[in-house]
Amino acid sequence: MAKKNNFKSVRMSDRVMDYVINFEGDGFNQKFENLVLFCMEQEETRKQKIAFLNQQIAKQYKELDALRQLMSKIGDVRSALTNNLSELMNELLEDKDEDQELPFS
Repeated sequence: MAKKNNFKSVRMSDRVMDYVINFEGDGFNQKFENLVLFCMEQEETRKQKIAFLNQQIAKQYKELDALRQLMSKIGDVRSALTNNLSELMNELLEDKDEDQELPFS
């Protein structure tokens, strides 16, 4: 462990004191230092994990956007097909009506 040149007095709530006391180490000073060192070590790991998760979120948003665009195109195709089918059906019905009128004319 590094040489301890700093002497400070600390005031803390009972809740924080209980947390420090329950951390690993012999005595309050060692427990407090172990806690701070642990947090320092975990900080970089957490930053990396957050960066990774942010990348995953960005990737998911891109995929979601691509799916929305695809759904929009599919909707456009469906509308076009429905309109074309409707027009074709109307034409066929008109032709059938004309064919039926011919024998009776």
